[in-house]
Amino acid sequence: MNKHKKLETITNGLNAASEIIKLQDSTTNQRNHNSITPEFVSQALQIIARYSPEKHRAPLTEGLNKTNLYSDVIKKLKLKMLDAKKKDKIHRDDIVSTLHILRQIAEPKQQTIIDKILKIRDILDS
Repeated sequence: MNKHKKLETITNGLNAASEIIKLQDSTTNQRNHNSITPEFVSQALQIIARYSPEKHRAPLTEGLNKTNLYSDVIKKLKLKMLDAKKKDKIHRDDIVSTLHILRQIAEPKQQTIIDKILKIRDILDS
């Protein structure tokens, strides 16, 4: 590694650390306590990915995007389950919206099955 690359790597590391500290300060001020949330970790990792060396940037960003997608699906499913628990019943619309949520992370074969189920539902409703 030449001197220029070393300096660039060090500078990027310092910039990433500075941004993470700012993020932590703003997060701490908003919540008035020092707990670290999954959102904070995700944002910190995005900062690290942005300042990572070029050869590592794309795989890190891709992994983070996938992680964020799964995290979002989990949050939506939790809300759906809490809502169903409050109602003390699961309605047909709850199942349909749950399938839409799960479709985002399903494998292609599973997506096809979900699509077929939703299509059958549409046919039965018409």
